Amino acid sequence: MTAMMTALALTLAALAAMCWLCLSPARLAAAGVALLLAHPAPTMVVTTVVTVALTMFAGRLIYRSLREDGWCLVTVHRPAFAASRAGGVAS
Repeated sequence: MTAMMTALALTLAALAAMCWLCLSPARLAAAGVALLLAHPAPTMVVTTVVTVALTMFAGRLIYRSLREDGWCLVTVHRPAFAASRAGGVAS
């Protein structure tokens, strides 16, 4: 029971620390630099996981868009201009 309460307290403390870091982009950037300098391996793993997740999300979004609605080329047609008697183009 004591181990579970300790784990819960540590988890809540880590969550509170992350919330405090995320309130300021400068603090978050400083924490990221400190983590990168102290332990580059976890930073690389987190970066890889986020990159893979975003790529999968974008691929899924594109696939659904193509499957459901289909994509079509949009062509802009300008109105034909009439030639004026003065030799120019009348609008």
